Amino acid sequence: MPSLDEARSAVPWETVVARIHREITCAVPALDTTVRELPRKVFGLDSGFFYMPLAQAMHWGEEDEGWLEEVATVFGLGHLYYVLHDQLVDHGRLSPRQAVLMDAALTLYLTRGARLGAGTERFLVSHAAGAAAYAEALLRDIAHNERPGDDYSPDDVFRLGEKAAPGILALVVVAARCGRSRHLAELPQAVTDLCSGLQLLDDLQDLREDWEHHNVTFPVSLSISALGTSAPDSADPSHTPFAAHTADDLLDALYLSGGAAVVLRLALRCLERARAALSRTDAGVVLGLTDTWTERAAGQLDRAEKGSGAHARLG
Repeated sequence: MPSLDEARSAVPWETVVARIHREITCAVPALDTTVRELPRKVFGLDSGFFYMPLAQAMHWGEEDEGWLEEVATVFGLGHLYYVLHDQLVDHGRLSPRQAVLMDAALTLYLTRGARLGAGTERFLVSHAAGAAAYAEALLRDIAHNERPGDDYSPDDVFRLGEKAAPGILALVVVAARCGRSRHLAELPQAVTDLCSGLQLLDDLQDLREDWEHHNVTFPVSLSISALGTSAPDSADPSHTPFAAHTADDLLDALYLSGGAAVVLRLALRCLERARAALSRTDAGVVLGLTDTWTERAAGQLDRAEKGSGAHARLG
Protein backbone atom coordinates (compact mmCIF):
# COMPACT_ATOMS: atom_id res chain seq x y z
CA MET A 1 0.00 0.00 0.00
CA PRO A 2 1.49 3.40 -0.94
CA SER A 3 2.59 5.56 1.98
CA LEU A 4 2.20 9.31 2.27
CA ASP A 5 5.95 9.63 1.70
CA GLU A 6 5.62 7.69 -1.56
CA ALA A 7 2.83 10.02 -2.66
CA ARG A 8 5.00 13.00 -1.74
CA SER A 9 7.86 11.52 -3.78
CA ALA A 10 5.58 10.99 -6.78
CA VAL A 11 4.35 14.59 -6.57
CA PRO A 12 7.05 16.68 -4.84
CA TRP A 13 5.62 19.64 -3.01
CA GLU A 14 8.26 21.98 -4.45
CA THR A 15 6.92 21.16 -7.92
CA VAL A 16 3.35 21.81 -6.88
CA VAL A 17 4.17 25.13 -5.18
CA ALA A 18 5.92 26.25 -8.38
CA ARG A 19 2.85 25.27 -10.42
CA ILE A 20 0.49 27.09 -8.10
CA HIS A 21 2.63 30.20 -8.32
CA ARG A 22 2.67 29.94 -12.11
CA GLU A 23 -1.10 29.44 -12.33
CA ILE A 24 -1.84 32.47 -10.16
CA THR A 25 0.62 34.81 -11.83
CA CYS A 26 -0.52 33.77 -15.30
CA ALA A 27 -4.07 34.66 -14.30
CA VAL A 28 -3.19 37.84 -12.38
CA PRO A 29 0.45 38.89 -13.05
CA ALA A 30 0.32 41.70 -10.45
CA LEU A 31 0.00 39.07 -7.68
CA ASP A 32 3.50 37.71 -8.32
CA THR A 33 5.14 39.38 -5.31
CA THR A 34 2.19 38.62 -3.02
CA VAL A 35 2.42 34.90 -3.79
CA ARG A 36 6.20 34.85 -3.39
CA GLU A 37 5.92 36.39 0.07
CA LEU A 38 3.64 33.63 1.39
CA PRO A 39 5.06 30.80 3.51
CA ARG A 40 4.87 27.55 1.57
CA LYS A 41 2.75 25.88 4.22
CA VAL A 42 -0.27 27.90 3.06
CA PHE A 43 -0.57 25.54 0.11
CA GLY A 44 -1.14 22.62 2.47
CA LEU A 45 1.72 20.57 1.16
CA ASP A 46 3.54 20.17 4.47
CA SER A 47 0.54 18.28 5.82
CA GLY A 48 0.39 14.51 5.56
CA PHE A 49 -3.37 14.83 5.30
CA PHE A 50 -2.90 16.71 2.02
CA TYR A 51 -1.19 13.67 0.46
CA MET A 52 -3.77 11.16 1.70
CA PRO A 53 -6.03 11.39 -1.40
CA LEU A 54 -3.00 11.06 -3.70
CA ALA A 55 -1.76 7.98 -1.86
CA GLN A 56 -5.29 6.54 -1.97
CA ALA A 57 -5.45 7.16 -5.73
CA MET A 58 -2.14 5.33 -6.16
CA HIS A 59 -3.48 2.46 -4.04
CA TRP A 60 -6.50 2.28 -6.33
CA GLY A 61 -4.23 1.95 -9.35
CA GLU A 62 -3.79 5.53 -10.58
CA GLU A 63 -0.44 5.74 -12.41
CA ASP A 64 -0.73 9.02 -14.29
CA GLU A 65 1.66 11.29 -12.38
CA GLY A 66 0.55 14.24 -14.48
CA TRP A 67 -3.01 13.82 -13.23
CA LEU A 68 -1.83 13.37 -9.64
CA GLU A 69 0.17 16.58 -9.96
CA GLU A 70 -2.89 18.36 -11.30
CA VAL A 71 -4.95 17.13 -8.33
CA ALA A 72 -2.26 18.40 -5.95
CA THR A 73 -2.20 21.77 -7.73
CA VAL A 74 -5.98 22.16 -7.62
CA PHE A 75 -6.26 21.32 -3.94
CA GLY A 76 -3.19 23.38 -3.12
CA LEU A 77 -5.05 26.34 -4.63
CA GLY A 78 -8.09 25.41 -2.56
CA HIS A 79 -5.99 25.17 0.60
CA LEU A 80 -4.53 28.60 -0.12
CA TYR A 81 -8.03 30.06 -0.38
CA TYR A 82 -9.20 28.49 2.89
CA VAL A 83 -6.05 29.47 4.81
CA LEU A 84 -6.55 33.10 3.80
CA HIS A 85 -10.27 32.84 4.60
CA ASP A 86 -9.51 31.39 8.04
CA GLN A 87 -7.06 34.21 8.68
CA LEU A 88 -9.77 36.72 7.82
CA VAL A 89 -12.28 34.99 10.13
CA ASP A 90 -9.80 34.52 12.99
CA HIS A 91 -8.14 37.93 12.92
CA GLY A 92 -10.68 40.12 11.15
CA ARG A 93 -8.22 41.36 8.58
CA LEU A 94 -6.23 40.58 5.45
CA SER A 95 -3.99 42.86 3.51
CA PRO A 96 -5.76 44.21 0.39
CA ARG A 97 -3.46 42.20 -1.88
CA GLN A 98 -4.07 38.99 0.07
CA ALA A 99 -7.81 39.58 -0.22
CA VAL A 100 -7.45 39.77 -4.00
CA LEU A 101 -5.23 36.67 -3.93
CA MET A 102 -7.92 34.80 -1.97
CA ASP A 103 -10.47 35.53 -4.70
CA ALA A 104 -8.05 34.52 -7.46
CA ALA A 105 -7.19 31.24 -5.70
CA LEU A 106 -10.87 30.34 -5.31
CA THR A 107 -11.61 31.04 -8.98
CA LEU A 108 -8.69 28.90 -10.17
CA TYR A 109 -9.57 26.14 -7.69
CA LEU A 110 -13.11 25.84 -8.98
CA THR A 111 -12.36 26.18 -12.69
CA ARG A 112 -9.45 23.73 -12.68
CA GLY A 113 -11.16 21.36 -10.26
CA ALA A 114 -14.19 21.08 -12.51
CA ARG A 115 -11.89 19.64 -15.19
CA LEU A 116 -10.29 16.92 -13.06
CA GLY A 117 -12.46 14.16 -14.47
CA ALA A 118 -14.96 13.63 -11.67
CA GLY A 119 -17.61 15.45 -13.71
CA THR A 120 -18.16 19.19 -13.60
CA GLU A 121 -21.57 18.96 -11.94
CA ARG A 122 -20.40 16.45 -9.33
CA PHE A 123 -17.38 18.59 -8.48
CA LEU A 124 -19.35 21.82 -8.12
CA VAL A 125 -22.23 20.22 -6.21
CA SER A 126 -19.79 18.46 -3.86
CA HIS A 127 -17.88 21.70 -3.37
CA ALA A 128 -21.08 23.58 -2.56
CA ALA A 129 -22.10 20.98 0.02
CA GLY A 130 -18.65 21.02 1.60
CA ALA A 131 -18.50 24.81 1.64
CA ALA A 132 -21.89 24.99 3.37
CA ALA A 133 -20.78 22.50 6.03
CA TYR A 134 -17.54 24.45 6.48
CA ALA A 135 -19.46 27.72 6.94
CA GLU A 136 -21.75 26.15 9.54
CA ALA A 137 -18.73 24.78 11.40
CA LEU A 138 -17.03 28.18 11.44
CA LEU A 139 -20.21 29.82 12.73
CA ARG A 140 -20.35 27.31 15.59
CA ASP A 141 -16.73 28.18 16.45
CA ILE A 142 -17.49 31.90 16.30
CA ALA A 143 -20.47 31.44 18.63
CA HIS A 144 -18.28 29.68 21.21
CA ASN A 145 -15.63 32.40 20.98
CA GLU A 146 -18.31 35.04 21.53
CA ARG A 147 -19.81 33.17 24.50
CA PRO A 148 -16.94 31.31 26.21
CA GLY A 149 -19.16 30.28 29.12
CA ASP A 150 -21.46 28.21 26.89
CA ASP A 151 -20.95 24.45 26.85
CA TYR A 152 -20.40 22.46 23.65
CA SER A 153 -23.29 20.24 22.64
CA PRO A 154 -22.61 16.67 21.44
CA ASP A 155 -23.52 17.85 17.95
CA ASP A 156 -20.86 20.57 18.17
CA VAL A 157 -18.20 18.01 19.07
CA PHE A 158 -19.06 15.29 16.56
CA ARG A 159 -19.31 17.80 13.71
CA LEU A 160 -15.90 19.37 14.30
CA GLY A 161 -14.59 17.53 11.24
CA GLU A 162 -16.85 19.55 8.97
CA LYS A 163 -14.20 22.27 9.07
CA ALA A 164 -12.25 19.94 6.78
CA ALA A 165 -15.23 19.45 4.45
CA PRO A 166 -13.58 21.19 1.44
CA GLY A 167 -10.61 18.83 1.71
CA ILE A 168 -12.91 15.81 1.60
CA LEU A 169 -13.71 16.83 -1.96
CA ALA A 170 -10.29 15.55 -3.02
CA LEU A 171 -11.30 12.02 -2.06
CA VAL A 172 -14.58 12.41 -3.95
CA VAL A 173 -12.59 13.33 -7.06
CA VAL A 174 -10.16 10.45 -6.59
CA ALA A 175 -12.94 7.90 -5.99
CA ALA A 176 -14.76 9.00 -9.14
CA ARG A 177 -11.58 8.90 -11.22
CA CYS A 178 -10.62 5.43 -9.95
CA GLY A 179 -14.03 3.82 -10.41
CA ARG A 180 -14.92 3.80 -6.71
CA SER A 181 -18.03 5.95 -6.88
CA ARG A 182 -19.80 3.19 -4.96
CA HIS A 183 -17.81 4.32 -1.91
CA LEU A 184 -19.17 7.87 -2.02
CA ALA A 185 -22.03 6.85 0.27
CA GLU A 186 -19.46 6.00 2.98
CA LEU A 187 -16.32 8.07 2.39
CA PRO A 188 -17.46 11.67 3.09
CA GLN A 189 -18.94 10.92 6.52
CA ALA A 190 -16.09 8.55 7.39
CA VAL A 191 -13.51 11.23 6.62
CA THR A 192 -15.58 13.80 8.53
CA ASP A 193 -15.47 11.51 11.58
CA LEU A 194 -11.73 11.01 11.08
CA CYS A 195 -11.27 14.78 10.92
CA SER A 196 -13.40 15.28 14.03
CA GLY A 197 -11.10 12.93 15.92
CA LEU A 198 -7.98 14.64 14.58
CA GLN A 199 -9.42 18.07 15.42
CA LEU A 200 -9.96 17.03 19.03
CA LEU A 201 -6.39 15.73 19.25
CA ASP A 202 -5.03 18.92 17.69
CA ASP A 203 -7.11 21.12 19.98
CA LEU A 204 -5.81 19.27 23.02
CA GLN A 205 -2.23 19.65 21.81
CA ASP A 206 -2.72 23.34 20.96
CA LEU A 207 -4.44 24.23 24.22
CA ARG A 208 -1.90 26.84 25.32
CA GLU A 209 -1.84 28.59 21.95
CA ASP A 210 -5.65 28.61 21.68
CA TRP A 211 -5.94 30.10 25.17
CA GLU A 212 -3.50 32.87 24.29
CA HIS A 213 -5.57 33.69 21.18
CA HIS A 214 -8.91 33.45 23.07
CA ASN A 215 -9.98 30.58 20.82
CA VAL A 216 -12.61 28.58 22.71
CA THR A 217 -12.13 25.05 21.45
CA PHE A 218 -13.81 22.09 23.14
CA PRO A 219 -10.83 21.44 25.48
CA VAL A 220 -10.69 25.15 26.34
CA SER A 221 -14.42 25.08 27.10
CA LEU A 222 -13.94 22.12 29.46
CA SER A 223 -11.08 23.96 31.15
CA ILE A 224 -13.21 27.06 31.69
CA SER A 225 -15.85 24.89 33.36
CA ALA A 226 -13.22 23.14 35.49
CA LEU A 227 -11.83 26.49 36.61
CA GLY A 228 -15.30 27.56 37.66
CA THR A 229 -14.88 30.79 35.74
CA SER A 230 -18.07 32.67 35.02
CA ALA A 231 -19.07 34.08 31.68
CA PRO A 232 -17.83 37.59 30.81
CA ASP A 233 -19.46 40.39 32.79
CA SER A 234 -21.21 42.79 30.45
CA ALA A 235 -20.61 45.60 32.97
CA ASP A 236 -16.91 44.84 32.98
CA PRO A 237 -15.72 43.56 29.58
CA SER A 238 -12.21 43.05 30.96
CA HIS A 239 -13.52 40.35 33.32
CA THR A 240 -13.08 37.30 31.14
CA PRO A 241 -11.72 33.79 31.73
CA PHE A 242 -8.67 34.79 29.68
CA ALA A 243 -7.88 37.75 31.95
CA ALA A 244 -8.44 35.80 35.15
CA HIS A 245 -6.26 32.76 34.43
CA THR A 246 -3.00 31.74 32.78
CA ALA A 247 -2.43 28.97 30.25
CA ASP A 248 -0.78 26.93 33.04
CA ASP A 249 -3.98 27.26 35.10
CA LEU A 250 -5.88 26.00 32.08
CA LEU A 251 -3.67 22.94 31.57
CA ASP A 252 -3.75 21.99 35.23
CA ALA A 253 -7.53 22.35 35.40
CA LEU A 254 -8.11 20.28 32.28
CA TYR A 255 -5.90 17.35 33.26
CA LEU A 256 -6.64 17.30 36.99
CA SER A 257 -10.40 17.43 36.37
CA GLY A 258 -10.22 14.52 33.94
CA GLY A 259 -11.20 16.79 31.06
CA ALA A 260 -8.24 15.70 28.95
CA ALA A 261 -9.35 12.07 29.22
CA VAL A 262 -12.86 13.13 28.12
CA VAL A 263 -11.41 14.81 25.03
CA LEU A 264 -9.33 11.74 24.20
CA ARG A 265 -12.22 9.32 24.70
CA LEU A 266 -14.38 11.41 22.36
CA ALA A 267 -11.56 11.53 19.80
CA LEU A 268 -11.34 7.75 19.95
CA ARG A 269 -15.09 7.47 19.49
CA CYS A 270 -14.86 9.62 16.34
CA LEU A 271 -11.96 7.55 15.03
CA GLU A 272 -13.81 4.32 15.74
CA ARG A 273 -16.85 5.58 13.85
CA ALA A 274 -14.58 6.42 10.91
CA ARG A 275 -12.97 2.99 11.05
CA ALA A 276 -16.32 1.19 11.05
CA ALA A 277 -17.39 3.00 7.88
CA LEU A 278 -14.01 2.70 6.16
CA SER A 279 -13.94 -1.06 6.77
CA ARG A 280 -16.88 -1.29 4.36
CA THR A 281 -14.72 0.19 1.59
CA ASP A 282 -11.34 -0.63 0.09
CA ALA A 283 -9.92 2.81 1.03
CA GLY A 284 -6.95 1.16 2.68
CA VAL A 285 -4.77 4.27 2.91
CA VAL A 286 -7.43 6.23 4.78
CA LEU A 287 -8.17 3.24 7.01
CA GLY A 288 -4.46 2.81 7.76
CA LEU A 289 -4.14 6.44 8.83
CA THR A 290 -7.22 6.07 11.01
CA ASP A 291 -5.66 3.04 12.71
CA THR A 292 -2.40 4.91 13.28
CA TRP A 293 -4.14 7.85 14.94
CA THR A 294 -6.37 5.54 16.96
CA GLU A 295 -3.29 3.86 18.40
CA ARG A 296 -1.70 7.23 19.25
CA ALA A 297 -4.87 8.54 20.88
CA ALA A 298 -5.27 5.33 22.92
CA GLY A 299 -1.70 5.71 24.20
CA GLN A 300 -2.30 9.33 25.10
CA LEU A 301 -5.50 8.40 26.93
CA ASP A 302 -3.68 5.72 28.91
CA ARG A 303 -1.07 8.27 30.02
CA ALA A 304 -3.71 10.87 30.89
CA GLU A 305 -5.72 8.40 32.97
CA LYS A 306 -2.61 7.26 34.84
CA GLY A 307 -1.69 10.87 35.50
CA SER A 308 1.76 10.58 33.90
CA GLY A 309 2.92 12.72 31.02
CA ALA A 310 -0.29 14.70 31.30
CA HIS A 311 0.98 17.61 29.28
CA ALA A 312 2.93 15.55 26.75
CA ARG A 313 2.50 16.37 23.09
CA LEU A 314 0.91 13.81 20.82
CA GLY A 315 3.83 13.87 18.38
